[in-house]
Amino acid sequence: MVGRDYVSNDHVALAVDLHVITQAGYEIVPLGELVDRFNREQLGIPRTTAERSYLALTFDDGPEYDVVDYLHPYLGFQRSFLGILQDFAASQAGPRQRNLCATSFVIASPEARMAIESATSSPYFLHPGAMNQDWWSGAVDSGLISVGNHSWDHLHPALTSVAHSRQAKGDFSQVDNEGDADAQILEAGRYIDKRVKGRLSPFFAYPFGQYSRFLVEEYFPGNQSRTGVAAAFTVDARPLRRSESVWSLPRYSCGYNWTTPEQLGELLAATPA
Repeated sequence: MVGRDYVSNDHVALAVDLHVITQAGYEIVPLGELVDRFNREQLGIPRTTAERSYLALTFDDGPEYDVVDYLHPYLGFQRSFLGILQDFAASQAGPRQRNLCATSFVIASPEARMAIESATSSPYFLHPGAMNQDWWSGAVDSGLISVGNHSWDHLHPALTSVAHSRQAKGDFSQVDNEGDADAQILEAGRYIDKRVKGRLSPFFAYPFGQYSRFLVEEYFPGNQSRTGVAAAFTVDARPLRRSESVWSLPRYSCGYNWTTPEQLGELLAATPA
C-alpha cells in the first residue's frame, strides 16, 4: 500500500487480478482443495476430463488490511482484501468463481507483530495497531478468508530476541533442529488456533520463503500429527507439479513475479493445466 496504482498497491492489484484469473479460465479454490488435488496427482489418481486449471490465493504477515477497510492518511480509502473478494463475488463475474476464498498467513507473537509494525518505515506503511490479531476469527467467520501459520516471530530482524537457539534473525533456513522448529511452528500454531477457535488452516508459509532440508525432509513429515500442518509453502516461483514435495510447495508473488495484469496473464497462459 505505497501508491494508488497497480504496481504500488496490492489492494488495487487484487481487484484487477481476480478478473485476470477468471478470464484466463482458472478456478480459484480453497488452499486445502488445491493441496488435496496435488496429493491425488502424486498418488496417480487421474484427473477427470471436466477438470479445469486451479489456483489458490494467499496473503502473508497479517496486517488488518486483509480484512478491515482503512482510510489511509494520504492515499485515501483502501478496500480490504476481504472487501475486494466480496465486491468481486457480487460482480457480474462473481458466479464464475463459486469457491472464491483466500488464506492469510499470520505471525503469532504479539511482541513480534508490534516490533515489525514499529520498524516499518517509508515507503512501506503500517499504521499503529495494524498488526493486531482481533480480526483473525472474524476473517474465518466470513467464509472467504482462512487463517494459516506464518511462524512464531518470523525470525524478524526488528526483534531484540527471537525464538531461536542461535538468534539467527532474518534467515528461516537456520531453523534446523526440532527445538527451534517447535518454537517457531508448533507453538505458533497452538497460539493462532486458540485465537481462531480451533479453526486454524493446516498450512504453513515459510517466513521470507526460506526453508531448510531439516524442515522439508524431517520435521514436517515426522511431526504432522503434533503440528497439524498438512503442507508448507515457499516463494519459489513455479507452477505446482507432481514432482514437488508437499513440504516445500511453490508460490508466485505479486510485485515480484509479476508487476502488471499483462504479466500475470502471461504467467497463467504459460502454466500447463
